[in-house]
Amino acid sequence: MSSESKPLNSAHLPIIASLAQYLEQNLVIVDVGCRWGFADAWSVLGSHATLIGFDPDSDECERLKSSYQGPCNIHFVAQALGPYPCKKTLFSTKEPACSSLYQPDSSLINFIPVLAGVELVNEIEIELTTLDNWLSGSTINHVDFIKLDTQGSELGILEGGETCLTSVRALQVEVEFNPIYVGQPLFGDIDSFLRKRGFVLWRLTDFCHYSNSPEKSAFKYKDVQFFDGRAVPISAQGGQLFWGEAYYVRQEIAFMEETQNWQGYLRDANIMSVLGFHDLASSLLQKALNHAPLNVVS
Repeated sequence: MSSESKPLNSAHLPIIASLAQYLEQNLVIVDVGCRWGFADAWSVLGSHATLIGFDPDSDECERLKSSYQGPCNIHFVAQALGPYPCKKTLFSTKEPACSSLYQPDSSLINFIPVLAGVELVNEIEIELTTLDNWLSGSTINHVDFIKLDTQGSELGILEGGETCLTSVRALQVEVEFNPIYVGQPLFGDIDSFLRKRGFVLWRLTDFCHYSNSPEKSAFKYKDVQFFDGRAVPISAQGGQLFWGEAYYVRQEIAFMEETQNWQGYLRDANIMSVLGFHDLASSLLQKALNHAPLNVVS
């Protein structure tokens, strides 16, 4: 393939993984709140990806270490992260994955049956460090992608990772539109923080709705989304929107600005391909090939 070839589309995306061998540095993926492990999609990058997972549950980290058999370089760290080093109360819940540094809202839990797993069962004092502090004591010198799923404390982790964010190209953040935990930051707080640091919202997915009468919310509700003017009908049901997944990318990626060398475009293309954003991945790969050495594009 040469840089003079036709524009790339989703059919060319397997090329991205094969070109990962040309990366001068591994892609570094950080998953904070990594219970249940990393997304399988990262394995397509093989040994060219370094995955670092944080979770305060040391038993869960040990379980993940013993069960992981993928091709990536992987590390699990039994450590809680926050805006600054300190001792904090971890509110442990009936469903361990719902434990948080913010106290569950008991009145909401009593009102919404589906939230029974968020019921408080214990309070544990734990030590927090920051993402920046942990990285400064490691051999990792940059991070390309961050996933955050920490039940309300995502903004604090971002605040403790200001230096780290300077190299990050994209993020996946669990965001709440209505609070489940007392005093937790909401989507607007996270959105404002990231936009001030050069990121723009690319996609919202996995919307989760709750109601106090689950049987009454099981009715069909017609919705629609528009993609470049194309109307795509969506089948939905009832309930109030509480949370979802927000994906952010660097502004220069969203607007395809000429700001990088071919290595930078290749790194970004790999990330977007794994995330399933094939339009971005295809355009970025085309830029990478346009700037790549002849031994790569020939």
